[in-house]
Amino acid sequence: MPPATPQPPPAGAHRACPARRCGVPSMVVGQRSDLRGPTHKAHSRARNRPISSSSTRLIWASDFPAFASSYTLRIGSMSDSTFDRSDALPLADVRTLRHGFGARGATGVSLTAIRPIVGFGGTALLISYAGLNAWTALVALLAILLIVAAVFGTLASRWPVEGSVQGWARQLVGARVGFITGWLHLCSYSLFMASLAYFDVQRIFYLVGFESPSIVMANVVTSLVMLLATLVNFLPRAWGMALVVAAVVASLIGCVGYSIALIAGHSSRGLADVIGQSGSQPAGEWLTGSFLVALAWAAAFAFRGFELPADMSEEIRDAPRAVPRAMFTTLIVGGALTILAGLSIALVVPAAPAVTADLASNPYAASDGSTVAAAMGTGAAKLLALLIVIATFAAVSVFQIAASRTVWTMARDRELPASAWLVRVTDRRRIPRNALIVAGVIGVTLPFVISKVKSAYILQGASVAPLMIAFLIPMLGRLTRRARSTWRSGPFSLGGWATPLTAVAAIALLGLAVNSLWPREILYGTGSAKWIPAVLLVVLAVAGLLLMAWAFRGNGIHVRNHGHVDRYLHQRILLAHTGTCSVCHRDLAHGEEVFWNPEAHVTICVTCNDDVVV
Repeated sequence: MPPATPQPPPAGAHRACPARRCGVPSMVVGQRSDLRGPTHKAHSRARNRPISSSSTRLIWASDFPAFASSYTLRIGSMSDSTFDRSDALPLADVRTLRHGFGARGATGVSLTAIRPIVGFGGTALLISYAGLNAWTALVALLAILLIVAAVFGTLASRWPVEGSVQGWARQLVGARVGFITGWLHLCSYSLFMASLAYFDVQRIFYLVGFESPSIVMANVVTSLVMLLATLVNFLPRAWGMALVVAAVVASLIGCVGYSIALIAGHSSRGLADVIGQSGSQPAGEWLTGSFLVALAWAAAFAFRGFELPADMSEEIRDAPRAVPRAMFTTLIVGGALTILAGLSIALVVPAAPAVTADLASNPYAASDGSTVAAAMGTGAAKLLALLIVIATFAAVSVFQIAASRTVWTMARDRELPASAWLVRVTDRRRIPRNALIVAGVIGVTLPFVISKVKSAYILQGASVAPLMIAFLIPMLGRLTRRARSTWRSGPFSLGGWATPLTAVAAIALLGLAVNSLWPREILYGTGSAKWIPAVLLVVLAVAGLLLMAWAFRGNGIHVRNHGHVDRYLHQRILLAHTGTCSVCHRDLAHGEEVFWNPEAHVTICVTCNDDVVV
């Protein structure tokens, strides 16, 4: 028979220990009492006392651990405070990030990452590789990624955690495989950021009329661009969103405006001339030769970053529904704009050989710069270059955010050196500052490995295989889980189509990875240079395995037994997306102090927690 309705606690009752005689201090933000240290009998007595509230619902403390093992946190924040007492150990942190994005904001970030306006420059190079029909490689790639996004939507809907593929692989396959997945994902971001910034600098040189910069000068300016992108990410979120809006507007103006102007006024051929045209090659030979070259380069520059909403799931409101919607919207809208830009270049470009005019001079000037300048004049070409510079700089900034989130989520699992430092966030805006610094240092350093323009193409091509493998691993894990009939869907589900679509996506991703690693002189250079992407993948894999061996030393005890309240994936999801007191059902505001109970997996506001009878 349950006890009578509890009465309010006496005045002066203390939340952590009413007698104030034990060695456990009051709980503060981000801390918990030391379960192995001294405790007081009052704590054990509180175990069987009820928690009351102004509502009719009662939650009995017997369903919880003693309040000495409860946590306090601020909604959407974390603290790195530790006890000053000599008899208490440093305590675990409750780590969550601020919900700063809605569905529209997440879509805008993803559109910024894929940069639809890049279709102008990328397609010009595709035409030089595979002829006027090369733009169809963009269509094939978009179809593959739509299937991948559908499967990712089911994973993000069930597990809306920061780091996306790293967290999914960790849950589906295991912690070690999750580490390798996150490592490859991080390496792909880093390589791609460096090449992206390098090509942006080439457009800047084109704008100022300096079309033949030295490699050293280009590398220095590229590092400065990466440094500026890092500083932008430390600005208030409103500034970052303003940059995202500017990038999306630049892509819309560039893709729609220039495409209409080029197609309507400067087309040198009809639509039939760029569909099904394989040049002098037979159709079968073109599909197994030049088309695969175009597909490899398309995978290197197009639609990269559509998965960014999943990487930032813990910062998105209603992530289980918003993230799948954002990924689909990005690919449909951004894919259509990219293909429109590519098709307009194919209709206007005077001849494929003209596109390849001395790429060593300036990649932009030799590709879409020459094409648009020939059709619409130098002024129009420079305006397009300015729009691409804005869109690409914003993309570099967004990719750096994604890289920092991958670093942060791996540090949260204590899988990286200096994890306690990397996992910290700022107090007010809850930004993973130290992880951003690491991502920025990597970005500033990488450009100096570029010894010639072709090296930038190698870096960009080499970033494809790690990304595709990182995408592939959770796909295989989901197939295995489905085969064992242990899969449970979230709000977004594919129903009976899940297994066949996952299988198709896995095969396609494996094909894209192999295709990008294939030694092609036209993409990566002659001699040993064409093997660099494959060698680099092996080096990254070996480095990842060595780092994994360190992280999981002692049979993983270093990673397992660290006492983090958010160690388990479902706890992280609850912490990241909670917004209601479990006693009074009141909506909790950002920054509000609440109590988290690790056994019942609930949050309790301070008012309700003060009603504990002791």
